Amino acid sequence: MKSLFKILKEERSSLLKTIILTIVATLIFGYAMSNPYIEHLPFGVVDRDNSNLSRTIVQQLKISPGLNVNYYANSDAELEKAIKDRRVNGGIIIPKHFEKDISMAKSPSALLLIDGTDLPILSNILAYASQVLGTVNAGAQISVLQGNGMVPYQSKQTVLNFSYVERVLYEPQSSYLRYLIYTLIPLVNQGFFVPVLLVPALMKKKEQFAHIKMRSKEGIKAILGLIGRLLLYSTLCIIVIFTCLCIVDKLFCVPLRGDILIYIVLMSLFFINLTAMGLALTSFMDNLGHFILFFNLINIVIFLTCGVVMPDYLLPSGMPEALNSLWPFRHMTVALKMLSLKGLSWDLMLPYLQNELNFGAFWLPVGLAMYAAKIAFMKYKNSKLLQKA
Repeated sequence: MKSLFKILKEERSSLLKTIILTIVATLIFGYAMSNPYIEHLPFGVVDRDNSNLSRTIVQQLKISPGLNVNYYANSDAELEKAIKDRRVNGGIIIPKHFEKDISMAKSPSALLLIDGTDLPILSNILAYASQVLGTVNAGAQISVLQGNGMVPYQSKQTVLNFSYVERVLYEPQSSYLRYLIYTLIPLVNQGFFVPVLLVPALMKKKEQFAHIKMRSKEGIKAILGLIGRLLLYSTLCIIVIFTCLCIVDKLFCVPLRGDILIYIVLMSLFFINLTAMGLALTSFMDNLGHFILFFNLINIVIFLTCGVVMPDYLLPSGMPEALNSLWPFRHMTVALKMLSLKGLSWDLMLPYLQNELNFGAFWLPVGLAMYAAKIAFMKYKNSKLLQKA
């Protein structure tokens, strides 16, 4: 107990930094992603037909909550220039004789122009406009059929061959951005655990181990102290990540499901694997400043290739397997998302846990061997310096 309080006193600044900044980052990300819908997008109109049907289309587009019809252009070029100038994000061009051509079954086309430089905006405008045009199109076809003498019931059955309803499981809002919160919280925490807590402790102990006998009472005490320190760091980070997930669940309604015991096992294996990588990296890196620069660089790559931001099937052949063998974040992040979002049971989570176990089974012995070899090399150098002295 005294040792625990001693560690807490020594690492008070680093631990508080890890806790507070992880929570602050969670609140910022949660607030930024709290509204998954992109609405009131500026939208332009070129109505060359000026018919009842074209005015109905424009009116329905104005009613749509996702679009803000606030720009009326006189030509295609004018609308295109407005999109390029960022005055609107998209627009529709309704050609001349649009209603007349529909009544004559000539299948005229209305043109949607959308700014393709922003994928979320593009997909949302396309979805909102397609929904309006699809509804108006069905109504126009029914009117044409009834105008040709078909009874109302038969005309509706002809156009609407079938109807459907949708039921979205797990996450009704279907927000890609909200899924990222399951990745960003452990990413931020990893960004403090590795360079602020883990690696400085390993580097400091490495210097200490190089000057004492490992099998002596002092050496055993130092080893146990390091193990206790790493256990404290890991336990604290597991609690912090779970607390942050609870925060986004309560404040921003991000789903949090699953067995807490599975979460504890998943995150414990993750931090054991991070410790293994820390042992391996500190075996050949002695400058903390250089390590922080290196880690900040690879942290971006870790985030982009973790399997959540970009699915594995979009990566080059063989790259997912190579990444799986180099860093443990990939084995945890998809599993954490599935556990929190879907509440997977033990049998469905076992493949993810097995991947973490396989990673640790290889890298933990390798990391310990490299770390021990580095200490042995430092002892050898110190003995040579003593001989020269």
